[in-house]
Amino acid sequence: MNRKRRQMPKAAGILAGILLLTGCGGGGQERAESGWNNENKNLPVIHAVAQADYPREPVYKKEEERWEARMKKGISDSFQTAYGSFVCQTASQLLSENLEDNVIYSPVGLYYALSMAAYGACGETQKELLSLLGYTNKEKLAEDCQCAFQVLYHVPNPENRKPNEWGELPADALYQLQIASSLWADESLELTQEFADSAARYFYSDIYTMDLHGSGAADFIADWVKERTHEVIVPAEEPVPGEELLSLKNTVYYADEWMDRFDKDKTEQDVFTTADKAFVTCDFMNRKMSSHGFRRGENYTSSFLSLKNGSMIFVLPDEGVDVRQLAESPKVLQEVILGTSGQKTGEVIWKVPKFSYGSSMEVSEALKKLGAEACFGPAADFSGITSQKPLGISRVSQNAHIAIDENGVEAAAFTEIAYAGAALPDGRAEMILNRPFLYGIQVKGQLLFVGICGNPGISCKKK
Repeated sequence: MNRKRRQMPKAAGILAGILLLTGCGGGGQERAESGWNNENKNLPVIHAVAQADYPREPVYKKEEERWEARMKKGISDSFQTAYGSFVCQTASQLLSENLEDNVIYSPVGLYYALSMAAYGACGETQKELLSLLGYTNKEKLAEDCQCAFQVLYHVPNPENRKPNEWGELPADALYQLQIASSLWADESLELTQEFADSAARYFYSDIYTMDLHGSGAADFIADWVKERTHEVIVPAEEPVPGEELLSLKNTVYYADEWMDRFDKDKTEQDVFTTADKAFVTCDFMNRKMSSHGFRRGENYTSSFLSLKNGSMIFVLPDEGVDVRQLAESPKVLQEVILGTSGQKTGEVIWKVPKFSYGSSMEVSEALKKLGAEACFGPAADFSGITSQKPLGISRVSQNAHIAIDENGVEAAAFTEIAYAGAALPDGRAEMILNRPFLYGIQVKGQLLFVGICGNPGISCKKK
């Protein structure tokens, strides 16, 4: 029976990651032949040194073709190991030390930004960055990043948005995971063409030169971020500081639909208790799953809700346990989110607050604590990008936003069928998320977002 298509969910995590490099200025550069001029005098003259050719989803005539295409794609073991370690190291540092109620961090955005920086680094600067990223060779890092990008990146082809005989769209017809990078160089810098071509090829980055401090430059870069995050991240259009000669940006936009459906009629107001014992009234989505997986670990209970192309993991600390304690070390965080011990199957009662918030964080100090120090300051060596010296990273920051509600849910019958062959019940779990909790969003086995919801009543403005 045909059913009316549901609205695309707000279950989306979006990030704008920015890495800035500074120098003292340099000689003139012969401008690249490719570029464009705009008649509007408020817009800068921009030249494209290299541009990414993003993967395109082919048109599938049969569902078997879609399945076969998925089976051909795979992320290398070396990337999974390196990236997994990076996620736990950086997330532990950033989440455990951030005292804001609500935090969201996208390791995949930071990983691609730093990987591109590492590719253009030399000497001790490159060695430290590669070590943090889990590699010893920049060529292997580049090849693995390229392969992983091709697996993760997904923008649906409009030609594939055709309902089947039951009126349903394919599971990935509306799902999106867009990763984009760009390097904006002041026209006074002479960029290495080999680096520009490699950045476009392996890291899918656009490379531009312009008067970085001229009229309209900041507005244009802000528009680039806004467009690639579907206007969820709207950065301030502030002039680029005079000492900054390079700006490396990465954005991630993610959206998917719930597979495990919440009934909107069961959404009810209830009380969320914050870490400082304040009471916040908010809307909670409710459902009961008669046979579902969960884990009980030391100081926490965890379970997951399926997305059509991944899953969202929720970790509820035991009463009296600070949620940041679950991220106190990379080892603890890995076990809490990705561990397999203590697995059970049984009835799971869900009570999930609807929330929408953004967060901003400075990442530089965390990277230094993790051993990447040589890339900061004037002694850094980024001679793979340009011969300009001194040139070193001045700041690494990340803005992110996430929202969840009922809209990503449909095909409850599919969920019922999926668990029809589950193991016999072995206990019961109550995922009553009415106090600060930890969560992660996983796609293709990789954690894309990790965060803490400490106050769902706070609705932050887009940044």
